Amino acid sequence: MKKFINIIAFLMAILIIVFMAIPTKTINRESAVYVEHDWDTLENVILGSPNMLSVPQVHKSVLGYGYILNNQKNMETAAGKPIQLVDPYSYGRIVEESEAISKDLKDKDVKITRLNPEVLDVAELQYMKNIQQGNNFLFPKDAVIVIGNNVIECAQRVPMRDKERFIVRRIFKPMIKEDPSIRYIAVPIPSPSFPDKGLYLEGSDILIDGKNIYVGYSGRGTSSSGIRWLQAVLGPNYTVYTINIKDFIHLNSVMTLIRPGLGIKVSSAIMEELPKPLQKWEFIDVSPEDAKKYAAGVFVVGPNKVYVDERFEKLISELRNKSVDVTSMSFEDISEFGSGLASFYSPIRRKYSEELNSEKIDAEYIKEHFNEFLETVKNLNYAEIFNKIKNVTTSKIEALVSMIKNR
Repeated sequence: MKKFINIIAFLMAILIIVFMAIPTKTINRESAVYVEHDWDTLENVILGSPNMLSVPQVHKSVLGYGYILNNQKNMETAAGKPIQLVDPYSYGRIVEESEAISKDLKDKDVKITRLNPEVLDVAELQYMKNIQQGNNFLFPKDAVIVIGNNVIECAQRVPMRDKERFIVRRIFKPMIKEDPSIRYIAVPIPSPSFPDKGLYLEGSDILIDGKNIYVGYSGRGTSSSGIRWLQAVLGPNYTVYTINIKDFIHLNSVMTLIRPGLGIKVSSAIMEELPKPLQKWEFIDVSPEDAKKYAAGVFVVGPNKVYVDERFEKLISELRNKSVDVTSMSFEDISEFGSGLASFYSPIRRKYSEELNSEKIDAEYIKEHFNEFLETVKNLNYAEIFNKIKNVTTSKIEALVSMIKNR
């Protein structure tokens, strides 16, 4: 009997390996809304907007974010005031940095939509103002992220930024009307009290690697319930991995995926072993000091093409040594409002690269997956499995006999 079981297990292993080699189409790669990997070629993107930028009111969610006016006294005295009035020079620099990125992307034929607050009506613009005054529309990644054909409208911890959801809905509404493959999902809106244990999901905590989704957990951005919610919404086609981080708020402040097998990370900020799909990757390490200035969160334009803040010459040099095409950009003034280049954009569509992303079915691949399956087969409790089958079969037969007798 044992020999028979082993033969069946061997045949099942071969069948599974064959099926693994056949790609399953679970997403529409021709859709206007589509992102399968963080490194695929950018074709359509939401960029941050400096419009209506103002000083934030003191709130537990913004302290420590590194705003230009980052001390509590200034937040108390100038809350809600436009930055262009409070600090016109810095505002001018923010506009220049923003437009430089926009121009370079347009030169690359990337379609651009701004997270523009001017589309909001009066009531929407006042949303959450009684909780926290201020505006910041510079970082759309926090507000929305596309995974496959799924548009995830996020739930942020910063009250003044919760109004961004109304801009996001306007951006995607015409696309959803035209394309039934687009799935728009909104995270439940946070309570106005913004409790520490609420359900939050912030796009800057999410990295996309095909069916593997990595979500950062620092306790200050995405919540544990937000991570569970994301797995439930994406379903069994995706595996959501939690990466616990410290000393930083978001995962994209400590990690970026540049191309298959190459990334950037801040080793000291990652609290445990990386998820299995990332364990064989090569990572360029960024110091905590540079990471605090958002060095590790770079803007990925396409495979081996990135924007990096011009201040980080060491990182730029290391990336170029790995054959990465780096464009250095000025981003210091924008980053002082609480995030880096990685949060300044949120991709709507990236073009899939078959050559880059298709899994190579070679001898090593087959051996690795075959050994994994054999290990699973070896650890199965066959007696328990057959006993369950016997019980279920017996139960069904008894139910059928009972039904016939009662006729």
